[in-house]
Amino acid sequence: MRHPPPDVASTVCYGRTDLRVDAARFDTCVAAMQARLVAQLEGRTPAAIYSSPLQRARCAADALAASFGLPVTEDVRLAEMDFGAWEMRPWDTLERNDLDAWARDINGFAPPGGESARDIVLRMAAWARGLRDVACAAEDVHVAVAHAGPIRLHTATALRMPTTACLTWALDFGALCHLHVADDGHARLIRWNA
Repeated sequence: MRHPPPDVASTVCYGRTDLRVDAARFDTCVAAMQARLVAQLEGRTPAAIYSSPLQRARCAADALAASFGLPVTEDVRLAEMDFGAWEMRPWDTLERNDLDAWARDINGFAPPGGESARDIVLRMAAWARGLRDVACAAEDVHVAVAHAGPIRLHTATALRMPTTACLTWALDFGALCHLHVADDGHARLIRWNA
């Protein structure tokens, strides 16, 4: 699930910066997240709830976990992309040449001091492998509250699609992505932006 809206202008490049949630929209967004999750669970209880350490995700994960009487397992691999020197700068102040270089090499380009899409794919894959190692039963549901970039990239990778395929996929704040991963590692997308 994608976290609720952070307290930042949409014109600002933010990723790993630990932004507060938008307090005016938090409760409504979390209530909608809870309703979406309960509808997807169809009477089941999650086996575990995971969260990015960034507070915009962690606050929502805490609220969801409390409703099920579960703890939250925080994992830095679920954090948003680190934009390095671009963090908290307005998009329109970034060097055009850098943005063009990123567009030419989505997988390999990293902003100065930041991460590339490949870096995110690798850390999300490591998180998913670890999750498969602890999953007890095929019907277990594991919930992660994370960020649009890692969710998109992980979904494309899990579905064995090119990384660039996911760049235009809409994923609203508080929205749910439901992947079913079989024992053989093959994934099937059940819901997107639900």
